[in-house]
Amino acid sequence: MKAKNISLLAIVFATVWVAVLFLAKGFVPVIWSGTSFGLDAREIIASGVFFVVAYSPVYRSIWLDKKFGIKSGEKNLEQEEADG
Repeated sequence: MKAKNISLLAIVFATVWVAVLFLAKGFVPVIWSGTSFGLDAREIIASGVFFVVAYSPVYRSIWLDKKFGIKSGEKNLEQEEADG
């Protein structure tokens, strides 16, 4: 599989994951009165973010490049200088 396909699948999976957990959080108290789901909204969203960050290499690479201020032109220039 290509990195873009893996990234897309990770984003789709995380979206479905968060949606299902929010639906479960809403319906568990209705179906079984007196019980709670056990996860709050921050934990549900954090788990979705984990899937996107951990399994999307394309977007993680872009984010890291932006975080450390690396531009694609600088990478190529540094590599050319090192080669010769």
